[in-house]
Amino acid sequence: MRNFSIPKRGRGQTLSHAFLFLFAFLAFTLQPSTFAFAQGQARADLYPVDASAFPVMSSFLDVFDASGRFVSGLKPGDVNMLEDGQPLPVQELTEMVVPAQIVVAVNPGPALGIRNAQGAPRFQQIVQALSEWEQRLPADTPDDLSLVTIAGPVISHASAKDWSVSLNAFQPDFRTTTPNLQSLAIAIDTAAAQTPRPGMKRAVLFITPRMDDPNIDTLLQPLIVKAQQNRVRVFVWFADTDLYAATTSAAAFNNLAMQTGGEYFSATNETQPLPDPESYFAPLRRLYSLKYNSAAAKGGQLTISAQITSAAGKVQSADQSITIDIQPPNPIFVSPPLQIVRRPPQNDPYNDKILLPDTQKIEIIIEFPDKHKRPLARTTFYVDGEIAAENKAAPFDTFTWDISKYNLSGEHKIMVEAVDVLGLSKTSMEIPVTVTVTQPPRGLSAFFARYKQYITYGAIGLAGLSLLLIFFLGSMRSVFRRARTSRRAAGDPLTQPVAATVEPITDRTKRARAVNERAKNADAPAWLQRLTPDLAAAPVSPILLTEKESVFGSDPVQSTYVLDNPSLNPRHARLAQTEDGGYLLADAGTVAGTWVNFEPVGKEGHLLQHGDVVHFGQLVFRFELKNPPPAAEPKIIKETPLL
Repeated sequence: MRNFSIPKRGRGQTLSHAFLFLFAFLAFTLQPSTFAFAQGQARADLYPVDASAFPVMSSFLDVFDASGRFVSGLKPGDVNMLEDGQPLPVQELTEMVVPAQIVVAVNPGPALGIRNAQGAPRFQQIVQALSEWEQRLPADTPDDLSLVTIAGPVISHASAKDWSVSLNAFQPDFRTTTPNLQSLAIAIDTAAAQTPRPGMKRAVLFITPRMDDPNIDTLLQPLIVKAQQNRVRVFVWFADTDLYAATTSAAAFNNLAMQTGGEYFSATNETQPLPDPESYFAPLRRLYSLKYNSAAAKGGQLTISAQITSAAGKVQSADQSITIDIQPPNPIFVSPPLQIVRRPPQNDPYNDKILLPDTQKIEIIIEFPDKHKRPLARTTFYVDGEIAAENKAAPFDTFTWDISKYNLSGEHKIMVEAVDVLGLSKTSMEIPVTVTVTQPPRGLSAFFARYKQYITYGAIGLAGLSLLLIFFLGSMRSVFRRARTSRRAAGDPLTQPVAATVEPITDRTKRARAVNERAKNADAPAWLQRLTPDLAAAPVSPILLTEKESVFGSDPVQSTYVLDNPSLNPRHARLAQTEDGGYLLADAGTVAGTWVNFEPVGKEGHLLQHGDVVHFGQLVFRFELKNPPPAAEPKIIKETPLL
C-alpha cells in the first residue's frame, strides 16, 4: 500500500480519521487469508506440458520471488523436472519476452468527477496518465488491451492504439452512477479468456472510488478466488478524497490487490503523481520456455512438476497430470520380393559354379502408431527365424540379404523387428519368399555347347594340320614317283616319260556345294545356308528348317538354334512358318539387329523369299527353299523414241 497517510485537518477530524484507519486496518489484517499471495514464499507456475514431440516434452515456466517479482536469469541447471517423483534434467531453458493481457476496469462514481484546483476532473488526470503510458509503449507492441465499465466492455482485446482512442472517447456519467463491483467482475472474466499466445500473463487495473457497502469484503471474496484460479493480478487505483483514504472499502481493495499478486495505490492526494503502469506490467512480460526428455517407457498417466533452485530459494510448482499414449514402433516391408530367381550369368549360361544374384535389397518403413516419432536403437532382419542382417545405426530402413548360400529352390519366411530408444520393440508379420534356382544344362551336349568355340577352333586347327600333312605326303609321293619313272626311263630308251598328273584339291566352294546338295536331298522344306563375309558359301552344314517355329540366339535355354557370335542376343530372332507355307522372320528387339537383303527387320517381321540374304548380327545366311518357284522371265518393254 503506497498511501495511507492522514491529511492535516482539525484535531477532531484527525482523531476521527485515525480511529477509522485503525478500525479498517484491524479488520483487514485479521482476515484468515490476508496477504496469502504477496507475503508468502517464492512460487513457480508450470504451464500445461506439451507431449506432442514425445519423448521431448516442452512447457512454459513462471518463477516469482516472495514479493511476487519475476525471477530472471535462471540456467538449465537451476531447474529439474519431476516425473512421478523422478528428477530429470532440463535440456533447454530460454527466458522469453511475451506480451501481456491487460484489462483496465473503471468503476464510475461521483468521486471520479471531482475537479481539482485547475478545474480538471479526477478521472481526466487518470486518463492522461494512462495515455502517456500507452504513448511510451513500442509502436508494434503485441499487448492485448481491453477497457470495461459497469455497463460492459468498451473495447476488448485490441491494440494499444485502438485502446487509447477508446479510452479518450470514454465519458461516463460520474454524478448519477453508484459504484459497484460489476466492472471488476467483467474485467476478471475478460482477462481470464483464452490468451492469443501461450505464456501471456493477465492483469487488471481497477480504478475505483470508495464503496459504502458494509459487506464489501464478502462481495470481493469470490472475485478474489476467481482471479487467483485464473492467475489474474489485480492492481487497484483507489481514487477518492483524502477523507476516505482509511476506510473499510480502501482496506478491502488493498486486500484484493495483495491476494491476487497486484499492488494498491491510494490516489487521494491530488498533488501526488499516479504511478507508471509500466512498473506493474513490465515484470509480467517475462517467461521461461523449457524442454526435457521424458523417461516414460509405457503409456498412461504421468504426474509432472518443476523444481527450481535459485537465489530466491527452492520452490516447486504444483503437480499436473497428463496422459501419454506410448506404443512400440511398427516396421512394415516395402514391396517385398515374392520370388527370387537365381541362375547362371547371361554371358555364361553353362557355368555351374556361379549363380546370380548374390544379394537382395530389402526396404522397410517404420510407423509410430502413437504419433510420437522418436529415434531408433536398431532394426533386425530375420530369415526363417534367424538373424540375416541388422542395423544399429542409420539408415535403419534398408537391409542387404545374402542369398549366395541358396543353391536349391525353396520357400523362406522373412520378417523384421524395430526397437526404439525407449526399448520398445515390435516385429512385422512373416512373409513367404520363394527362391527359385535355375541350374545350367548338364551332360555331353552341355559340355559341347559350353566349349563349342574352343572345340570349333580345335577342329579347324586339326583340319588345317591334316590338310598340310596330306599336301606334304602327296608332294613327297609325287617326288618319289617322278624319281622312279626317271630311273625306268633311263633304263629303257624306248619308254617315253609320261608326266604324272595330280588331281587338284577341291576348293571351299565345291565342298560347300556338295554340302548344299546333301541338304537338298534331306527331308526339309527350307534351310539357311551359312555364307562367308564375301557372300560365298561356307563349308558347313546348313540349318535345316523342319520346325513350325525356330528361335535363333546365343542362349541355349531360350533358343532353338544356338549361334555363337558376340553380336547376337540370347534371344535374337524368330522364324515362323505361315499357314500358306511361307516363312516370316522377326527381330526380338536386339542391338545388332536382323537384316534381309541388307534391310533391317522389325518386330512385325519380313516374309522371306528364295535366295534372300539374312544377317543375324554379324552372321550371314542365304535362305533357300527345297522347291523354289520358277524364276520369272525378264520382260522387255519397248519404248517409243521421242521425235
